Parts: sequence; C-alpha cells; structure tokens
Amino acid sequence: MRGTFMSGVGRGQLTGRSLRRRTTMGNTELVRKLDAAIAEKNLLKHPFYQDWQAGKLSREALQLYAAQYYRHVEAFPKHLRVLAARTEGPLQGLIRENLAEEENPAGPHPKLWRDFAAAVGVGEDDITCCPALPGTQAVVQKFREICGDRPVAEAVAALYAYESQVPEVATTKVDGLKKFYGVTQPEGLAYFEIHEEADKAHRAAWRGWLEEHAEGNEEEILKTANEALDALWGALNAVHCEKREVRM
Repeated sequence: MRGTFMSGVGRGQLTGRSLRRRTTMGNTELVRKLDAAIAEKNLLKHPFYQDWQAGKLSREALQLYAAQYYRHVEAFPKHLRVLAARTEGPLQGLIRENLAEEENPAGPHPKLWRDFAAAVGVGEDDITCCPALPGTQAVVQKFREICGDRPVAEAVAALYAYESQVPEVATTKVDGLKKFYGVTQPEGLAYFEIHEEADKAHRAAWRGWLEEHAEGNEEEILKTANEALDALWGALNAVHCEKREVRM
C-alpha cells in the first residue's frame, strides 16, 4: 500500500511539473508573439516621435503633446490601482511596487510630467483648461477598461506592451529635448530620465509573470495587447502636427 501511494504521489508531482513546463513553453511563444506585435507598432516608428528625434516638431506641437499626454500619465496610477484590487499574491505585489514608484512622494510621476510641461511653456492652467482630444480620451478609456474589466492576463499583456517600450522612447525624448528644444534643466528631464531605468525593471517583471503564469485564450490576450498598442498610437495621432518645420 505504501509503495502504491508513494508511486501515485510521484506520478502526480511529475504530471504537475510537466504541465507547468508545457505552460511555460506555451507562454514563451505567447511572449514572442507579443514582442512581434510591439515591434510592429513600436511608438518610435510613429511620425510624431520621428519628428521629435529629428528636431522637426514645432514648439506648438510639443506643447500640445505635453498638455494632452498628461491625461494618460495622470490616469496610469489609477489603472494600476484598479488592477491591483483584482489580484492577489505575487502579482498584486508586483503591481503595488509599480504603483508605489508612480506615486513616490519625493516625485510623483504626474508632477514630474507637469515639470516637463512647464519646461516647454505649458502651465498647469493650460493643462487643466485644454480639452482632451478624442485620441487622448481613447487611450485613457482603453487602459481603464482593460485593467478594470478584462481577464488579468490580458491586462498584464497590455501593460507589458506599453511599458516595454518606455525606456527606449524616454532616451530618445531626452536626447531630442536637449539637442533641439532647449530643455536641459533637470526638472524638465526628470520624468523621462526616471523612466529610462525604471521601466526596464517593469518590462522584466511583466514579462516574467507572463512567461510563468499567464493563463487564458492566447488570441484574446494578443487582441487586447494590440488594442492597447493601437490606443497608444492613436494618442500620438491626435497631437501629430501637420506642419513639421521647426519654429524657434
């Protein structure tokens, strides 16, 4: 009896390990597909960011971007808080670490963004009074809906799709601001310099969770990630200026 019992436990443990191995292998393929989608819709390919890198944005276009994109920056901690409330265990801890960084009393990220806006000539009243463009509203609404209503794996995939791009985007923004737009003061660059490094850790954390724990319909996970990518692209469409000459 003892031998039979122990043998059964061994088979159960082996089966569990085999299932986890198959899940991890499947999730590795999922993440590969996510990375391919992100590469296809990478924000650095957007004409607005390409103009930023080339110094072709007008001052007005940069100011419009600072005022409009603030809505996404301000809403992002709220999205994390909503998702954290729907989770538990290690994933909830991962989300709360991210949230704590966003709301760091020494430099809350929305405040750092307002400092950047001020450096390009946009005051807090300008941000408050500037009506949200449809594309700006859409990205806030899309992430709110994903984090609040979609399956957790889909929400994490959407956050990965966003934050995985941020370090490289932030680097190009800092370079462009210094080289072309006269923004050199630390407070004007702080938001982007923090995200150059912080989101490398976020990218790795989201990716690690997806590889180890993501469950659900792969097609739906990929679909949700693509919706998030499209919304981010749409937010840039909203502020992309047709006149690309530099106005100094």
